[in-house]
Amino acid sequence: MSPHSASNGIYQNGNTLRQLPLCYKNAESQASALELVLTLFPDWGRGEGEIIFIPFTDGITNTLIKAVKNRPVYSEEQLDKEAVLIRAYGNGTEVLIDRERETTSHCLLAQHGLAPPLLARFENGLIYKFIRGQVCTSADLQKEPIWRGVARRLAEWHALLPIVAHGRKSAIKEDAGVPLVQSPLTSSHTPDKINAITPGKPVPNIWTVMQKWIFALPTNTKAKLDQKAILQQELSRSVAELSNTPGLGGNG
Repeated sequence: MSPHSASNGIYQNGNTLRQLPLCYKNAESQASALELVLTLFPDWGRGEGEIIFIPFTDGITNTLIKAVKNRPVYSEEQLDKEAVLIRAYGNGTEVLIDRERETTSHCLLAQHGLAPPLLARFENGLIYKFIRGQVCTSADLQKEPIWRGVARRLAEWHALLPIVAHGRKSAIKEDAGVPLVQSPLTSSHTPDKINAITPGKPVPNIWTVMQKWIFALPTNTKAKLDQKAILQQELSRSVAELSNTPGLGGNG
């Protein structure tokens, strides 16, 4: 481990995940991305071939950049095999997305071969291995080979991942080999208040996530306060009508 990195208590394949004390800056994209890559891979700064950064624009909440060491003797496939992705969180998205649980989930998926290996965290994002592929369009998703492939992959996730079936527990087993780290709450609402929307069910679930989002809505005007109240009523009604249906897994 580099002397400039530290442990953060989350594990990848039994090893403590590296924490880089660095931050990606949109205003200094090239320079900050280069600093991250060279801190993680000092050897990329030596030898032939420049470091190339390729931005991806398909996401809506994060900045996603592919980093490639353009070694002249490598084929395109070899370059992609060595390439990494830098994912920087969007400003304020921690209100909607539990970044600690997201990182824990990524580690868990990688342990089961369902996600690329997670290489490091930095102050506002993650670095992980690149996987070749292409983004599906709406038209692609209507093609039978595509949607059947998606269904098979989801079935594989459900078959392999250690999930708690019943009870008021986390939806990921505590003994799954990946420590579950709780994010600091961004509002005055405690986990008990958020989870109260579906008492007795594993958390997080779709309802507790929606409840967290509603709690995060601004209330600085009467119109916003009224809108929040309407959304809360609609969520409560949806939970009452839909949360106890059997579902494919028999646990709603």
